Amino acid sequence: MKKSLLLLVAVAVVLGFSAMAVYANEKTGVVKSVNVEGKTLVVTAARELTFTVTDATKIVQGDKEKTLADIKVGAKVTVVYENAGETRTASKITILAVPEKKAE
Repeated sequence: MKKSLLLLVAVAVVLGFSAMAVYANEKTGVVKSVNVEGKTLVVTAARELTFTVTDATKIVQGDKEKTLADIKVGAKVTVVYENAGETRTASKITILAVPEKKAE
């Protein structure tokens, strides 16, 4: 009985840490700059954050896949990312709203 309870607690702890790792880093903000060649995206949330974009980064708007070149300055985005020191690597970027075009 004690072994079963101990095993159950151990599994719950492992699952808890796994869930935290997946949802730990997410920011929503407005795009300040996009560098397609340098594969970076700067987003202003509470402060200015720079994200590295890789070939594995998933970029979406609604149910449509997009590219880094599709992200425009002024767009509202949510970025899911991982930290490695000072480097933030985006795993998913969701375009929430595009900037309105100015009337000519």
